[in-house]
Amino acid sequence: MKIIDRNGRLFGKISIIDVLVIAVVLVMAAALYFKSNQDHTGTAVAEQTITFQIRAQGVDSYVADAVLVGDGLYDKTYSSGGRALGRITDVQLERTPGLKLAEKLTDGTAGLLEADDTVDLLITVEGSGLITGGSYSLNRVYDLGINSFRNYLTKHADFKGMVCEIFD
Repeated sequence: MKIIDRNGRLFGKISIIDVLVIAVVLVMAAALYFKSNQDHTGTAVAEQTITFQIRAQGVDSYVADAVLVGDGLYDKTYSSGGRALGRITDVQLERTPGLKLAEKLTDGTAGLLEADDTVDLLITVEGSGLITGGSYSLNRVYDLGINSFRNYLTKHADFKGMVCEIFD
């Protein structure tokens, strides 16, 4: 008995083209299985808790009242991977009322005057991300740095603030 007959069938029962199609389907199924069950790059690196503080100066008091412990904090301008940067764990009132730059000083100096109905806040936020050699990345995509001034928001408030401290 010949392995391939003159009609191109293997052992007289199945076509060589059918065998090749089945082999290609099996190889593709195996590749898909291994790709979907393989560890993705970076998943072996565990995320760590990163606590940081944001100083928001000259915030209207009604906005300050809307910044609540437990709310998620988001960046209005930059993407954070679709998740909150972290949860607000503490809100401290630093100074009331807030201050603004004085206008119409004729001696060349700059002074601060009290601004009506504003406060200064120190907001503590706890998030998770990667810490690599002094570089902080929340949600693996959002770079966090001291003195970065950004537009932040919660579900009830929108304000500008500056990262003033980062704790490991």
